[in-house]
Amino acid sequence: MNSILLVDDEANILTSLKREFMARKGEFAVETFTSPKEALECAKSRQFDLVISDYKMPEMDGVAFLEAFQEIQPDATRLILSGLADRDALVDAINHTHIYRFINKPWDEVELAGTVAQALAYRLVIAENRRLAEAYREKYGEPAKLYEAEKHYQILVVDDEQSALNAVSRDLSHHSHLEGLYAAMRHEANPRAHQVHHDFRFIVETATSPLSALEQAKRVAYDLVIADYRMPDMNGVEFLEAFREIQPDAARTLFSGHADMKVLLDAINRSEIYAFIGKPWNEHDLRSTVTQAIAYRNLVQENRRMGEALKGIPR
Repeated sequence: MNSILLVDDEANILTSLKREFMARKGEFAVETFTSPKEALECAKSRQFDLVISDYKMPEMDGVAFLEAFQEIQPDATRLILSGLADRDALVDAINHTHIYRFINKPWDEVELAGTVAQALAYRLVIAENRRLAEAYREKYGEPAKLYEAEKHYQILVVDDEQSALNAVSRDLSHHSHLEGLYAAMRHEANPRAHQVHHDFRFIVETATSPLSALEQAKRVAYDLVIADYRMPDMNGVEFLEAFREIQPDAARTLFSGHADMKVLLDAINRSEIYAFIGKPWNEHDLRSTVTQAIAYRNLVQENRRMGEALKGIPR
């Protein structure tokens, strides 16, 4: 069971958030506080896997709270609730608190559940990375850099609507004024990120048919695949499951304007997706999700390589 801390000065927001978690019985233990100072006192005696804080609070803002929380529990994953208008103000602050992701207010229940699932998965893989890196360091010295400074990541986007494909390609291909935010997210997704100085650059390929996309996957290696849920021939969950058989190391992401909680859980369990993107999306959410999906995929591969080296298996 995962332990979650929720902090917001508005009690009705806490009630709504808690309801989202308690609907999945047996998965979460939830503590709520309207006072960030009281939440910090609680954190001194109780361990949490995940903390979600509002940004605008009168006692202290969410960034100041999460920074103080990080001093007490550095291994808990941190999420912040904010409106889109707050994003620019948070770019610099994220470098100090290493916030994993923003959650929009008001939130969508499926996107919230997907973000929490990703955050908890990230927490496990980051802990494994620290353990393996320490063991590797003792046996071989500092782990080598694993990623080329100028690597371009191959992304395949599958949707039967050409307009959606064009929009995703445009949002991922151009330079964003929030590059500082994405750099901070890459740092958060890799404990040794200070050794890797580069932007994530994307080469985006598209397909309007899931069947033709599977044929492409037999010829081209992809770092990430994004698939719509509603498509002819097969739905997105079925497609990502088939894609995983061809390219198990590619990060998998589902996006849809029609998915419900059942679809999301099916995608997590069957296709082992890393992320969910709602339709319509905004550029920030798309780019941050893609950035973290690739960073997570890199981290999983790094863990595997260090684990194999520690077992004496050639890398």
